[in-house]
Amino acid sequence: MKNILIPTDFSLAAWNATKYALQLFAESECVFYFLNAYTPEMHSNRLMAGRVSDMNKGCSAKSASEKGLRRTIHRIKKEYRNTHHQYTSISTFSMLVDEVQEVVEDREIDYIIMSASGGADDETIFFGRNTVRILNHGYQCPVMVIPPRVPFENLHSISVISEQNHLFKGDELNPVVHLAKYFNSTVQIASMQNTTAQVTELQQINHQIITEKLGGISHDFYKLDTETSLTPTLKSYVDHTNCQLLVMSNNANGYLRNLCNDYIVGRSTFCCHVPLLSLQLVENNISISR
Repeated sequence: MKNILIPTDFSLAAWNATKYALQLFAESECVFYFLNAYTPEMHSNRLMAGRVSDMNKGCSAKSASEKGLRRTIHRIKKEYRNTHHQYTSISTFSMLVDEVQEVVEDREIDYIIMSASGGADDETIFFGRNTVRILNHGYQCPVMVIPPRVPFENLHSISVISEQNHLFKGDELNPVVHLAKYFNSTVQIASMQNTTAQVTELQQINHQIITEKLGGISHDFYKLDTETSLTPTLKSYVDHTNCQLLVMSNNANGYLRNLCNDYIVGRSTFCCHVPLLSLQLVENNISISR
């Protein structure tokens, strides 16, 4: 039984992320936890609250939250009718990141799945404030971010970005292994290209670790040319490989963490048309010298 947490603000983007999650685990026994955090008299992008102005203005924030969750689960049961799935709603008067932390620990969450931008109407935004906060918090489970209007596709190909200063170890790649086995995916490990001997040695160690971890899963290695900005490099790479999932580590000095230094991430800074899986990794930045 898998436990999946879906923070929602009842937006179209949040519903799209919900549909993606339901189809991703369509054949798995799952409990889906739908979370909406609210604070009365405060309805902004800082909180995972539905835009109450779109609802009955006489409703309190609490009743609007509970009503939105009931509608979401009712719609799921009507449209999907999956006997493998169970649904639980969590309406809470609290800050989003704190409540997510509590749910992850108490319910032993396997994945957090959420929309990239939520109810943000600004088309220039790729990661909204809530997504940035969730990615920055460092929960002990992977976070999957679904871009707006991206439909579910079977994961025929999964791409893992191997950064120069991080050594995979332990159970960090377990989510990738699970999804690859579940979908019979091929996995490509894309290493950031660098000519220094130190990085090359570290990448070789990473390749050995990854190969052992993937076992019989079909996989290969690819070098990413990082002479230019990594953002267009990643976009070009995803287009070229036609992968259905991009996987990145969320270590302290990594690209993803640096990307989320601001309140939001604009499309001019980063944009990806496939879901992103953030591995919340143990910090082990290593430099190897001869």
